[in-house]
Amino acid sequence: MSGTRSKLALFLCGCYVVALGAHTGEECVARHHEAESYVAAVYEHPSILSPNPLALTSRQQALELMNQNLDIYEQQVMTAAQKGVQIMVFPEDGIHGFNFTRTSIYPFLDFMPSPQVVRWNPCLEPHRFNDTESLTL
Repeated sequence: MSGTRSKLALFLCGCYVVALGAHTGEECVARHHEAESYVAAVYEHPSILSPNPLALTSRQQALELMNQNLDIYEQQVMTAAQKGVQIMVFPEDGIHGFNFTRTSIYPFLDFMPSPQVVRWNPCLEPHRFNDTESLTL
């Protein structure tokens, strides 16, 4: 599971870098136009989906599937950053897919305790609860 965490952390870090407009090996050409505009990209790929979204799968298989899509996202974020993209939009179901039932989506979801009952920040306490791998990545 730690590989899953590090991949999503790297992906989110990449998104942060892209959102800030950081570039490797070049200065941001549009710095003097920051207030006027920004460079954005929309990315979509044929997601790697569950072969049968109606069938129940294991949590491990669900995380592996999501990681395959996150690996592609990570590559695209890095490529976009090198081209000057400052913000990037991804499809809503691009990480886990769609057409699930209420039961078959369960392995793809993270546990979220009620904020009225438990005070928890997953960034500060990532290992406090089980089944929060993708939330804390």
